Amino acid sequence: MRRASLCVSRKFLAIGFASLLIAGCASMFMKGGTLTSADYTPEKVLVSYRAEGTVPPNTKYLLVQTVKGEAIYEKSSDSGALFEICWKDAKGQHFAGWVATSHGYEFVVPEDRTKPAKKFVYPKGFYDIVTIDGIARPVPTSGIDPVATLIPE
Repeated sequence: MRRASLCVSRKFLAIGFASLLIAGCASMFMKGGTLTSADYTPEKVLVSYRAEGTVPPNTKYLLVQTVKGEAIYEKSSDSGALFEICWKDAKGQHFAGWVATSHGYEFVVPEDRTKPAKKFVYPKGFYDIVTIDGIARPVPTSGIDPVATLIPE
């Protein structure tokens, strides 16, 4: 009997460990942000946007306040992503993130939050991760146009 319970305990331990790995895997690949579940609710929504351009269907964009600071929240029907890396320059406030083996993303929000923001997608091989002023960020290796304009609602 003792041997059977030890075997069952190991099996549950293995299942729990595998579940932990699977849940953490996706978020391990995203840098500069956090993947969220569909039920995530930001502390405060600062601006809601309507997207025009090439974006996934049924996706909403929000400038939000989190415990870490401001972020862009890209929310689909079943999940979301917070783009938390942030810096400012003459173009406005930038938010970025990237997937280690795939695309880089950057959002540029003008200081005047009533004006449209821009979403950029940098394909794998067309951006480098560069640390500028202590902030690692995706930097395109050539000129890339925005894929979408985010219009404040």
